[in-house]
Amino acid sequence: MDDLRPSLLPIASSVIGSGLLLFVVNNIAMSVSLPHIYLQVNSFSGQNNQQTKFRIIAINDGRSAATQVRLTLLYPSATIINFTIPFHNENITSLKYEKPSSLVIQLQRLSMGASIIMNTTIMKKNVVTPGSPTNNRYVVSATSDQGTNTIADSSSPTLRIEDAGIIPFNLRLLILATVLAIICFLIALLYRRIKDYKFQINRPKFVFDILQQMITVRDTLKKNILATDIFPFSRWTSISDEGKRQIFSDHLDYNLINEFYTKLGQRDSNFSQREIIDHALKNLNQDCLSLVDYALKSICWSKYHTVSHKRSHVILIMAAIMSGAFAIFFIFEVLRVVFFVPIQELSEPYYDIYYILTLVARAVVAFLLAREIINFQSSSTYDVSANNDTISYISLSSTRHGLCKLFVFSFLVMGTPLFLLSVQLHYVGRSDIAYQFFIMILVIDVIRMFILSFIIPRYTLKSLNRIR
Repeated sequence: MDDLRPSLLPIASSVIGSGLLLFVVNNIAMSVSLPHIYLQVNSFSGQNNQQTKFRIIAINDGRSAATQVRLTLLYPSATIINFTIPFHNENITSLKYEKPSSLVIQLQRLSMGASIIMNTTIMKKNVVTPGSPTNNRYVVSATSDQGTNTIADSSSPTLRIEDAGIIPFNLRLLILATVLAIICFLIALLYRRIKDYKFQINRPKFVFDILQQMITVRDTLKKNILATDIFPFSRWTSISDEGKRQIFSDHLDYNLINEFYTKLGQRDSNFSQREIIDHALKNLNQDCLSLVDYALKSICWSKYHTVSHKRSHVILIMAAIMSGAFAIFFIFEVLRVVFFVPIQELSEPYYDIYYILTLVARAVVAFLLAREIINFQSSSTYDVSANNDTISYISLSSTRHGLCKLFVFSFLVMGTPLFLLSVQLHYVGRSDIAYQFFIMILVIDVIRMFILSFIIPRYTLKSLNRIR
């Protein structure tokens, strides 16, 4: 059953993608089988450019008959003075004026391939009705039980112009379903690569965790050979033997670490079964100390954290820093402009309170984001000295008052709200630099977040552990 578990995600993704694809194909097939009323309008100038003749052609060029068809001819800035229907091959059930500028024709059905031709003559109005769409010389609409098609003209008398600005809901749904189906299939196809990439990303963290645990065990047992501390060894057993052999590719190194953790597991088992006398406890701890000390001294730890691994993690860190800066910019700059009253209208005491609250809120959000970024760095961008004596890494917990330092730096670096500061400098409200101003704030926020999350930790939150 455990062997089947890793393959559940690609199987589920394939099933979901197949269902979405079936939904899209089914809807496309239904859309192809629906009727479609093609509309075409031609115009001809009349006497003194006051009269215009229009020929409207409606053809059902779809795959089935349209029912309950209603054709509407509207001339917003003119009056219909004459109309004829020279050709139709379906019965017209109703024909009426709804107003002097509008003509409505109703048909019970319009069969596949059936058509109707209508000629109208209009006279331009001397006075245009207020609120009428004077830019359109005509609007022609064909409505049926199966859908609607509308065309309008504002300049060209012979071109067919459909409203492309309105995307129907069913089309949006099909686009969304298609995109989700593609994502599901990509997950199924790229699952193995994604899994391998995730393994490579977590590889330095695994080495770091094992090295830190071994150093902790050694230091504890050297201080007190009769220590009864419980040392966790679940990290070593958290991945398969095959995965561990891929990380520690040297057989001697792998065997040294595995032998130590086997002895550590035996120590834990002996503690849980019975009470151990001091002599037996000393022997157990001495065996663990000898194994861990020899492994730490014998293994070349630097070869398990290569430059390529560091480069991949630095790229991820940069992406996280930019995402954090964008989030802060959106929350405290964009939403402020969209939802809050203009800052200039606040009186001085309220303005000062608003400034302080914004300062605290920005610092807290920046602190939370920077903390997660630094925690990710601590186990991925560590450095082992050339002679394999020490390991240096960024840490909030190992450094004295690390979280307090980070919180103070969050206030100093990211706390100042540039938008409110710009009010005092009279930049806000100037339309000539609006876009440039917001882009400048975004760039400065990215730089400040980079300093807080990447530069400052390397100088103030650095920890050093001795390997040998």
